[in-house]
Order: sequence, then C-alpha cells, then structure tokens
Amino acid sequence: MTTAQRSPATRWTRALSATAALAMLGIAGWLLHRYLQAMRWRDFSAAWSQLPARDIVASALAGMLSFAMLAAFEMQAVRLTAGERVSLRRAAFAGAVSNAIGNLLGFHAITTSAVRYRIYGPAGLGAGDIARIVGVAGMGVGLGFAVVIAGALCWEPAITDGWGRWPGLALVGALAAWWWWLGAAPRELALGGWTLKFPDARHAAVQMLIGAVEMTAAIAALYVLLPAGIAPPFVDFLPVYVAAVLAGLVSHAPGGLGVFETILLASFTQAQRPDLLAAILCYRLTYTLGPFVFGSVALAAFELRRRRCETRGAAA
Repeated sequence: MTTAQRSPATRWTRALSATAALAMLGIAGWLLHRYLQAMRWRDFSAAWSQLPARDIVASALAGMLSFAMLAAFEMQAVRLTAGERVSLRRAAFAGAVSNAIGNLLGFHAITTSAVRYRIYGPAGLGAGDIARIVGVAGMGVGLGFAVVIAGALCWEPAITDGWGRWPGLALVGALAAWWWWLGAAPRELALGGWTLKFPDARHAAVQMLIGAVEMTAAIAALYVLLPAGIAPPFVDFLPVYVAAVLAGLVSHAPGGLGVFETILLASFTQAQRPDLLAAILCYRLTYTLGPFVFGSVALAAFELRRRRCETRGAAA
C-alpha cells in the first residue's frame, strides 16, 4: 500500500503515534537533564568505581539467561510455524542474535525481522514465515510480561499501597481465560494474506514459564547492580523496571535510551540517583551493548561463512 492509498484513519493513527513518541522523548529529555544537572560528578564517579566485580559478573550471567530464554521462544515459534524446515540450532541462533541487535537499535519488530531474514532466508523461509515467527515469539515475550506483572501485583508491592492485588487477580483471570481459549480448539488469526497459528494450551503454558524466567532474569541483570543501601525489595522494583521498558518501547528510542533511564531515576531520591545511574550504565554494558557487540560479530561470521559456501558451490 502506497502513502497515497493509505486511509485517513491510518494516517491519523501514524501521526498521533509519532506525536506521542516525540512528546515522550521531549519530556524524558527534559527530566533527565534536570536529574543529571542536580547530580555531582564525584558522587557518580565514586559509585561507578565501587561497583563490585561479582555483581557485574552476576549481571552478565542474568543477561545470558534472559537471552537463552529468548532463544527458547524462537525455537518454539519455529517449530510451530515452520515445522522441520529449519533446525533448532539455527532458530536458537536467530532468536539470540536478532534480539541482541534489536534491543540496542530500537524499532524492535523491524530490526529483528531484518536480522531473522538474513538468517532464515538461506534456509528457504520467506517474509510470511518470518512474520509468523516474530508474532509467536513476541506473543511469548508478552505473556512473560503479563505473568511477572500479575505475580508482582498479587504479591502486593509497597508502591501499590494496597490496591495492587485486585488488578493482579484480574490479570491472572485473563491469563487463565486465554489459556482455556487456546485449549478449546486449534486457533488461527487471518491477517491480510497470511495466517498466524496460535500455540495450543500446552505450548502457551510453556511460553508463560519461559517468559517468566526471561523477564525475571532481565530485571535481575539490573537489580543485582544496585547497592544494598538503595535497593528496594525485588517485588517493588519489578513494576518500576517493567514500566521503564514499556515506555522505552513506546518512545521508539533506540534501546529506550533516555526514557528508560528517566523513569528509573524518577523512582529514586536525588541522594540515591548517583548509585542508580552507575548501576544503569553498567547494565547497559552487560545487557545491551555487550550482547549487541557479540550478536553483530556472530551475524558477520554467519554471513561470511554463508558467502564462502555459496562461492564454493558456484565454483563446483
């Protein structure tokens, strides 16, 4: 569909989405500037130098577990949508690498789809197959968000001030209804010229379990870096982290940069912010930049190997 063919409703929706994203970025930038301006450099430098090596290693290990779960999502999505046409090894590689690159570049659906196309294309998968894989894997990540949020709200974090249990129970009920609906009969969703096949109840339960582990590991990658003096209980920190991640996704900023930091900094006092900022920057290294570098190198090696195989095949 060309720009001229788009309906007025579609154009308005895109314009409102872009306006909301720009407004969010503007507000986040203004707040972040205020927070940083009120922070003394020597306080941040001291907090950075005092980060324990064991906590940095723990953060990296938690990040590795999170990406392992993303690879597991990918393997499940490939088996559900592409059957035996793609090996699980290639699927795990695609899931880990695409998310490692997409987490930093932003526009997650676009960037991860492009990386997946480079990996799955040589195996014979087309754009429709890759869209289905993205849909099923994304569904698993969404279920992980929902399970973790539901658990945290039912646990009654202090920030909800007593009202969180009811939304938590409502979310548990919605997840149970979704699971029952999937188990009643095979479910499919037709969108345009392609069909998205939903996982059955058994696979959906596996998605919820994997998603809960993935989300918990991602949160832990930052939480373990917080000094004991400022770290809230994990269940209280969880909703703040999830809100920061979701705001970063809505803003379309690369890696949620700026928006993610602003929401986290706003949740702590000014005296705690130097320690928090040091933890966030270290987290960006262990969970965002580090995986991006490794993922980019792995993708480059994959492309080089593929081209060498094509050259040998042509020579033969």
